Amino acid sequence: MTEWWREPFQLFQSNIRIPDGDVDTDAATRLIQQLGFDVWLLNAGGISYFYPVTGDAQEMSPALTRRASGDLIADALADCRRRGMRLVTRFDFSRLPSRFVQARPEWAYLTADGGMCEADGLTNICPRSDYYEKRVPEILTDFVDRYDVDGVFFNWMQFPVASYTMDFYGTCHCGRCLTAFREAYPDLEYPTGFEHDNHATLTVLNGRHLQALADRYARLVKSRRPGIALFLADARADMVFLETNSPIAAGQNWWEHTPGELASAHKTAHPHTPALVHSAQNVGLPYRLVGEQPAQYARYFAQALARGARPSAVVIGKPTTEHFSAFARSTPVLEIYRDNHDLYADLRPCAPVAIVRPPGGTAMAAMQYRSDFTEYRGLFESLQQRHVPFDVLGAEYARELVERQALAPYAVVAVPADAITTPELAAALLEFADAGGELILTGNPSALLDELAVTLVLDGTRQLGGRFGARPDGHFGDRLPLLGTFWGVEGGEHDGWLLSEQAPFGPPELTYGNENFTPYPLRVSVPRGRGRVTVLPWTAGTTQRVSGLSSVADFIAGTVADRIGDARILSAEFATSVEIVVGRSGDALVIHLINHSGGRPERLIDPVPIRGRLRIPRRVAGDRPVVTSLSGSSCEVGTEADALVIDIEVGAVEVIRVG
Repeated sequence: MTEWWREPFQLFQSNIRIPDGDVDTDAATRLIQQLGFDVWLLNAGGISYFYPVTGDAQEMSPALTRRASGDLIADALADCRRRGMRLVTRFDFSRLPSRFVQARPEWAYLTADGGMCEADGLTNICPRSDYYEKRVPEILTDFVDRYDVDGVFFNWMQFPVASYTMDFYGTCHCGRCLTAFREAYPDLEYPTGFEHDNHATLTVLNGRHLQALADRYARLVKSRRPGIALFLADARADMVFLETNSPIAAGQNWWEHTPGELASAHKTAHPHTPALVHSAQNVGLPYRLVGEQPAQYARYFAQALARGARPSAVVIGKPTTEHFSAFARSTPVLEIYRDNHDLYADLRPCAPVAIVRPPGGTAMAAMQYRSDFTEYRGLFESLQQRHVPFDVLGAEYARELVERQALAPYAVVAVPADAITTPELAAALLEFADAGGELILTGNPSALLDELAVTLVLDGTRQLGGRFGARPDGHFGDRLPLLGTFWGVEGGEHDGWLLSEQAPFGPPELTYGNENFTPYPLRVSVPRGRGRVTVLPWTAGTTQRVSGLSSVADFIAGTVADRIGDARILSAEFATSVEIVVGRSGDALVIHLINHSGGRPERLIDPVPIRGRLRIPRRVAGDRPVVTSLSGSSCEVGTEADALVIDIEVGAVEVIRVG
């Protein structure tokens, strides 16, 4: 049986509401197809059911009475088949109408005081309950026996620690959860919430349980219909959903690289499991029916393409009546994907550099792992703005990365110390250096100190405000501020960058004294096997993220670029707002250029077209390369010394194929 989901496709989700059970499926499929999509994802059941049911804890949408057939799924399936489209159906078993849970309290997700978690007339369900273990398999069996759908998608199959309004309930304290943790970790205290030291341990244990459930459900549905796919947002099955949107919230800045980062971290850990960057046409909670900024939406799609994921779309409500202004801007990006399926089917990362991200790429996952992304994001921004192509390695995938030897293809791996959360990841990083790689560590060097020939002499307990790092040769054109924390080390080799004394913060007449230098270097290199470990024993990424100074970004990016050597893919002359992502498809080099100019990070307005130049070494481009713009833009191609030179203007996104 052909696994259709392994080939490129365009998915559109209608996240319909309870009153939308009377949606016109003929008009909906016609519109979805006109927008450029060939797979329709539609609600089927869980909280509310959109097909006839009579079973325990199943409540049908009253709008089905307005359908001639009384069955939305049967009608949608018939219209999809008539138009040559596929139908994937959505279930959400995370919550149930509260009256069902009151009758079966053993299903409930319980707080530390034994209370149930109720909001919007729904009560949260524990994934270790018999609802998930027994009732859900019965529902799935009945459904796939009745409907020949192409896929089943599970929304929010996770331990629901919060309501949609972000009221946090803490960890589940039902008997099964307490027993599972006690049996796995008899010497550890059960965590009550994010702030507890053992919460990340519970998160990993819960993740294994969810993955086991996903595997079980996949076996069940495939045993009934071998050609069906199981998609989940929170565990791996046939396809992974990487959902993204940006919020409207005072004082809350959205990380603009989230879609690409999620896709890259997944692709490097699970290259054979397709992923969707599932982008909401509406802005984030709680403004569920407010349309996203059109240019922002196009950027979601562009980042998905660049990192080897499939772009997909979701709207709330009936597709025939809800707002679609953002799609006009994203259509050209979707067309690049649709017109180049062969290229994107084989697209794989090939950057010479990787950055390790702390566990958890989403806001909720970050809280569950208690991750701080400040240092990592400063490294990310420094390389992106200096056009050093790189991939992302997610620390939560350490086991998969080790098993796949996923670090081996890279020339340089940069890692913030707070991303080294497991011994197996620390060992893999050191093995990478032993094998000839260039490892760059920022922040607290004690994460690897025992394995390096350096000594910690300043423990980093002092927070730095205005200390400077400067060369002791009198040329102080770009002194660096050191923000956050500094750790003094001895040993290894340094290149003259030293921590200076701090000048008094007072009248200009007194601002001297920082000509005196401490013995503590800002950058230390230590040979390791056939490779090298370079330590920046200060929060360099945090300094860049807080200050935004190009001098700090230059220091970080220069440290990485100087160590790439012959593995360099390209060099570029573009404004810092252009992100460059490289991959390979077949023998061809594929370069995505994404324009982040315009507006604030969390809400991109129309980007300003930017002209620039790429230089690709002949050893990378080949002797007689063919250069093609997949968007049809004109580009000037020439040669310079031993390099292919491409001059091009980038609008929202540009894709160049070389080879």
